[in-house]
Amino acid sequence: MMMFISQPDQLKLIDATLETFNLLLVSTLISLPIGSLLGMLFALYEKKVFHKFKSIVSVLSILVSVIRSIPFVLLMVIIIPTSFDLFGTSIGFIPSIMALSLIGIATLSRLIEQAIIDMNPMIFDIAHTMGASKYQLFKEFIFVEARSSIILALTSFIVSLLAYSSVVYIIGGGGLGYTAIQIGYYSPVGKTLMWASTIIMILIVQVVQLLGNILANYLNKKKRGH
Repeated sequence: MMMFISQPDQLKLIDATLETFNLLLVSTLISLPIGSLLGMLFALYEKKVFHKFKSIVSVLSILVSVIRSIPFVLLMVIIIPTSFDLFGTSIGFIPSIMALSLIGIATLSRLIEQAIIDMNPMIFDIAHTMGASKYQLFKEFIFVEARSSIILALTSFIVSLLAYSSVVYIIGGGGLGYTAIQIGYYSPVGKTLMWASTIIMILIVQVVQLLGNILANYLNKKKRGH
């Protein structure tokens, strides 16, 4: 594919790919712990395991639902004033990361919540009968039973973030979305660059999906082996 692309365009593709990976990495590092924690909190509350702070859990759940309801393009626009007030910039990497992290937290929390809720309800009954603490419940029961589903949830989360990252060029975030649309589509000689950017995005998604499926299947077989 690269042999049909001029050297300047090859450099643009490499830079755009690195920008996409950078956006994906930073937003994942921010979203992963917060989204996972919220997802477990929502699931345990739904399963009547976590009874404290009902109002806080309800408010957090509503906030997550509201964020997920806002079209991502509008979410980016809404974040711009906050980004300027906090960091003194309204375009570029920082507002892009803020938008990706927010939608990442909201998306992952619901995926983790669903993965845990879909577990066999007997797991919670057994843990309660054995007097397991909340830490033991997660480590010895939830993690063992739902880890393959959690891996698939994380895979879907990363693929979703990658899709969202393709439009942050609107607020100066760069990435493969920028080369595909702004340079590729809108340029009279950019058709090759547009298709090359699209193919790279497809390859990244396929690799992430493949690795996620392999790991989930491995953990599933390991669980059955026990």
